[in-house]
Amino acid sequence: MRSKNCRGKQVVFFSASLTFAISLCMGGGVASLGVCHGQVADQRQVDQPQFERTWELGPTGSRASLRGVCAVDDNVIWACGSGATVLRSRDRGSSWEECGPAGLGALEFRSVHAFDHEHALIASAGSPAIIMRTTDGGVSWREVFRHEAAEAFLNSLRFSDAQYGVAVGDPIDGRLLVLETTNGGALWRPIPGRSLPESRVGEAGFAASNSCVLLSEFGGAWIGTGGTDAAGSRVYYRVGAQEAWSHTEVPIPSGPTQGVFSLAMGAGRLLAVGGDYVQGASSPVTVAVSDDLGRNWRPSSKPPSEFRSSVVHLSASSDAGLGSGFWVATGPSGSDWSVDGDVWHSFSAIGFHALDVGHRDVFAVGSEGRFAILSSAH
Repeated sequence: MRSKNCRGKQVVFFSASLTFAISLCMGGGVASLGVCHGQVADQRQVDQPQFERTWELGPTGSRASLRGVCAVDDNVIWACGSGATVLRSRDRGSSWEECGPAGLGALEFRSVHAFDHEHALIASAGSPAIIMRTTDGGVSWREVFRHEAAEAFLNSLRFSDAQYGVAVGDPIDGRLLVLETTNGGALWRPIPGRSLPESRVGEAGFAASNSCVLLSEFGGAWIGTGGTDAAGSRVYYRVGAQEAWSHTEVPIPSGPTQGVFSLAMGAGRLLAVGGDYVQGASSPVTVAVSDDLGRNWRPSSKPPSEFRSSVVHLSASSDAGLGSGFWVATGPSGSDWSVDGDVWHSFSAIGFHALDVGHRDVFAVGSEGRFAILSSAH
């Protein structure tokens, strides 16, 4: 099916700064995390290099609950959410165009992946489960996948390169719905169910931030779930393209409103982030850490105090201000940072649903059309 709708609505950008500082103190070749006050564990006096960043808030012209964001670079950004909303900016969020498919207002597009300012894909959360593709910046959209089953709820759509991508939905007939494409999203095929482990009764993914799926350049894939009442959530994984799928338990409690919501990789480490999304609910474990490609997980030693729906890593090559890079996590109640993904510090009471990294900046979207850039204060 094809539809045309690109309305080109322009808005003016403004900013409100919320500043935090990351201090990394080095002593004896070991990084000491947190605020160092001029000393490290061996009590030697050292310099305190700081890297300041600020949330720059700006309007999108939309009131939609935005759940997916994809930064092609630090200028081209796509976002999607409720009411079949799809937004695109080509100037780092200074102005936005509404360019979603027409006539699908009942659907929520919670997943988006873009290759440039013209080529992008979106996936719906709910029934029917559909994936749509544009090659002209949203002027027209073509449906490239549809599943009518009530259980077919797509949670995330991710790519490892320009050709290979995966979309994941809730279990059908006892196993996760996992779709693959090898031609940039033009054609999608389900992975045979028998190649995936059986799911637990009630198990499901969460379409909160388009990040419960993680792909690596070397063929690895990880899928986070929750949904069923259990002491721990699950991560399904394969460490290479030719490896068999397996699963492991993650020490984030699982339930109808809790589990793993987001996965990210950086500096040789995997993080799983989540908790209970119900406002005010207790989330004793919101971050889990793996140092062996997701085979084994442990709780973060100092996690964010409340549910977090998205996590990203800004690498050292992206961030010239902090040599080791750093992590950012967010959720509706606030945002946090970490040098190593293990010890976390709150830096803002303003929260979002989803994050993505461009070349140097972190981009965030949330409720009521909220958008922000985490940029250098310098």
